Amino acid sequence: MKTTLNFLIRLLLTGLLVAWAVLPYFDNSKNDSVLNEIFRIGILPSILIIVAFFIMVGFYCRTLQRCLTLIKPENRKSKPTSVWYMFVIPFNFVEDFFIVINVANSIEEEKKSNSKLKNVSDFGVISGIGWSIAQVLSFIPNIVGQIAGLLGMILVLYHWTQIAKINKLLADN
Repeated sequence: MKTTLNFLIRLLLTGLLVAWAVLPYFDNSKNDSVLNEIFRIGILPSILIIVAFFIMVGFYCRTLQRCLTLIKPENRKSKPTSVWYMFVIPFNFVEDFFIVINVANSIEEEKKSNSKLKNVSDFGVISGIGWSIAQVLSFIPNIVGQIAGLLGMILVLYHWTQIAKINKLLADN
């Protein structure tokens, strides 16, 4: 029952987010949208940016998966492969929150029994939730969305380096 309810909540939140994201396309105002940005910079540069972004997300997911793999199974809050849900569009926009929270909670739980993490006080939950929020706000079709998108990129890079440092601590013998 809990799993079904969890899935339904995620599905509902995803539906609301998709509705919010596509609303500007049905609005007759002159608001900027992602589609306008693509036409402004051109199709080919847009495709290259999107491909580069997905490659970056792939490497980021690999880092998160490695982190969960290095954590003892009894301390994991989710399966290591669950981080790849970041590629399931549009589900990922809601799932990303759960992924970063589960990774942070797993690291926190691992710290209780692993002395390698004794000096770690930041498990990445703030930067992880921060980039997830910024990603959602980037759908706002104006300068606010563009700033949120930039902030999201900065926060995801910061979160990525935090997790990579924790991975190094966990992997050291």
